[in-house]
Amino acid sequence: MRDAALFIEVAGGLGFPAAAALASLEWASGLLATRGLARGRYYIFRSGGGGAGQGGAGARPRLLLAFPSADAALGFAQRQRLGAAPRLLALSLAQILAALAQRPAIGAALFADEAEPAPAGLPAGLRIARAELLGRLEGFVGGISSPDEGEKLV
Repeated sequence: MRDAALFIEVAGGLGFPAAAALASLEWASGLLATRGLARGRYYIFRSGGGGAGQGGAGARPRLLLAFPSADAALGFAQRQRLGAAPRLLALSLAQILAALAQRPAIGAALFADEAEPAPAGLPAGLRIARAELLGRLEGFVGGISSPDEGEKLV
């Protein structure tokens, strides 16, 4: 895991020990592997709607939607009419977890399952909530759930 150092650094900046960060990264990697969603890179559709990640009071939590391939990300963007010129970012699991831990406005990351495309709405996949990740970093066990209707795509 070449990018593990990035997540360990971010977690350290939030006051968590390196061992907790590494264990959390391994936990997330294991969850994805169990669901057949483990990849070296995930593709994130970036919308133009202010991706600062800080959010204002009363703002809906944002959802970081990670696809297993660029084609899946672009297909989703086109089906949902999310923009005329989609911009994709290729991120590792460690980079996604770092963004999730670092940005309170991102409520969860959803790792989309390409084998289960959704015609409308959010795709099926594995959702890791920010609170769940922070709980893992603190040594608590969290659950896995499906996307919330109130979340807004990042």
